Amino acid sequence: MSWRNVIISNPARLSLKHGHLVVKQEEAAEIPLEDIAVIIVESERTVFTAALLCELAERGVPLFTCGEGHLPCGVFLPYQRHSRFLKVLKCQMEQTLPFRKNCWKAVVKQKIKNQALCLDMLGIRGGAELRALASEVKSGDPDNRESAAARIYFDSYMPDTTRQEDNAVNAALNYGYAIMRGAVARSLTSYGFLCAAGIHHRNELNAFNLADDFMEVLRPVVDLWTARNVTNGSAFTIKERAELAALLGAPVVINFERQKILRAIDIMCASFSTASAVGDASALKLPELAEP
Repeated sequence: MSWRNVIISNPARLSLKHGHLVVKQEEAAEIPLEDIAVIIVESERTVFTAALLCELAERGVPLFTCGEGHLPCGVFLPYQRHSRFLKVLKCQMEQTLPFRKNCWKAVVKQKIKNQALCLDMLGIRGGAELRALASEVKSGDPDNRESAAARIYFDSYMPDTTRQEDNAVNAALNYGYAIMRGAVARSLTSYGFLCAAGIHHRNELNAFNLADDFMEVLRPVVDLWTARNVTNGSAFTIKERAELAALLGAPVVINFERQKILRAIDIMCASFSTASAVGDASALKLPELAEP
């Protein structure tokens, strides 16, 4: 299992040598590609070799590029890595509306439960109310319990600020969400899914609708870490960005076992592949928030 998170914050040349990532700055360093979970490039003066990009695609290692405020703005993912891409695509395109709605019901219920757990772990009131909402979620969430839960959750989670403000907490949340989104997209792609076709998100301008669907259950992981480590009024530092990237190695519970998030994402996407093949949303396995 890959475990290293590589962040390039200064100008560098990235290349490939015998299965290793070579980072050349004032000095050169080599890192085995099999150890790398994610590469995040913050410096705009970083160059890559085509050989490295091809190998990253083959291995399914997500490469993020960052823009203003160090926020990830792009991710390089493999193209049609699955050996039976057409078969998986056909299965995905033939998913019934009831199947997609039941999958979204499961995602929304688990997201709200994870939000409740997050508040519990932070010692904040609201968990019981969120669990009551989770029990009311119907197929497709026609009553928009997700939105109702979000209002309760964020009123408790960040009572003195909003998600629209420019501050360190929102910067950390946006950064962490982007990392989770890219990791989910990587795994879905490895199973042959077309990320543009979501089960709920259907934005024609979004190439990652399906990743946006399944990363919803992981948002509270980022929320929990941010509440414990970031305060408004402070700078959003490279140390904090590195620790957010390292959340891919944090534990969650999935299928009654503790797993690192990167592994749990793979289990989740594999279960979606199984569920799609048999047309049964109950086969879907989703991660539950756990204490580190």
